[in-house]
Amino acid sequence: GLSNLVIVHSTGVYSHCISWCQCPGADKNRHLHLLKARLFLASITCPQSAFTFNVLDHFLIDALECKTSAMSLYQK
Repeated sequence: GLSNLVIVHSTGVYSHCISWCQCPGADKNRHLHLLKARLFLASITCPQSAFTFNVLDHFLIDALECKTSAMSLYQK
């Protein structure tokens, strides 16, 4: 089926329509499909938003070096 997914990346916030794999024998765990695509979900049970590993790496460096909060990083 199709669902809308909000993706947060270091270049902005994007909304994408995702077509989930319906192949016979395909893994039904949607969070695993997205992790393989280097996306970390805000929720495992009902994925509606995800963060790229790139933005998470950027946040980690900012948080460690500058004590930047998530909200401050988002407002940059």
